[in-house]
Order: sequence, then C-alpha cells, then structure tokens
Amino acid sequence: ALAKAEWIKFFGVLFNKEKEADSIFNTIESEYLEAKKIAANAKKQPTVLSGALHKDVWYLPKGDSWAAQLVADANANYLYKNTSGTGSAALSIESVLNTAQKADFWIAPNAFESYDALANTNDAYTRFDAFKNKSIYTFVNTTGATGGVLYYELGTTRPDLVLKDLIKICHPELLKDYEPYFFKPLE
Repeated sequence: ALAKAEWIKFFGVLFNKEKEADSIFNTIESEYLEAKKIAANAKKQPTVLSGALHKDVWYLPKGDSWAAQLVADANANYLYKNTSGTGSAALSIESVLNTAQKADFWIAPNAFESYDALANTNDAYTRFDAFKNKSIYTFVNTTGATGGVLYYELGTTRPDLVLKDLIKICHPELLKDYEPYFFKPLE
C-alpha cells in the first residue's frame, strides 16, 4: 500500500516539487507505520470478508493484494489471506458462505450502499453473520463535492487513512478519537 503512495515522489519530480512530495510521502509513511504499531497491540484478530457477487461470481482480493495487506496490517484475519496472487479471486457463493459466513466484519461489499440493497439483490447475503450483526463497512457512501467516491480518488495515495479506518473498524478501542475517513457503516 505504501508503494502506491510513493508515486507522489514521481509526480514531485515532474512538477519540480521534489522536496514537497518527499515531505508528503514521509508523513504518510510515518502515519502508516505508527498505525500499524498501534494495531499490533490488539488482543484479538477479528475475521474479515471482502467483496460481493457480480453475476453469480463472488470477487474478492487475493491474499497477496494490497487490500489483503492492509487488513493484515490492521491486525485482522483476512479469511482469504492464503489465496495466492494480487488480483481478484472468483468464487461461488457457496464457497464464500462455507468459509466466511461467520466473519466478524465484511469490508467493501462492492458498490452496495445499504443492507436493503444487499438483501434485495441476493437473499444469500442475509445469511452472513456480518449482515445479521450490522458489521458491514463500505467506502461508496463517502463522496466528494462532485459526487465521486473519495476512496477511488484518494485511497491509493492515503493508505495511512485506509489503515486507520480498518483499525477503527476492527479494534475501535485502539483509536478512540479517530473518525473514519473512507469506510463507514453500511446504511
């Protein structure tokens, strides 16, 4: 995740703002590493599911992806951490239910904005404990002034904020005063 943010240094060179870009990246890196240290103090590792169905196929981040690394750095147990690769895994709903039905949290359920939207799309979503316990978090409801999803606009350049969001979700006691920036509870 930090490697993606490091691209700011490249743009600093292009715009003759190398020192400013280095300073910005160093702050992001420092905040990320500090948050990761805080997460290491968690007493429990909650289980995490991600993704959702698209035309009868459940897509979720593979175990070597930056999204899976963020969950690991938040000291949570991503249930698909052992899948190899950096892209998306394509699974059946039955397979996901078998592995993740009891997951503590469901992070980033694609473009779904509400529990009603999930339930109305496929009844199988309602079988997950995270659905029943209202433990689903999304970034799609966090938009900018022009309506764009901020996660897509800023998430890769601010992994420190994404990590803090995940820590707040998984270990709220560790970041008591932090207000999540991207991820909010599903409505």
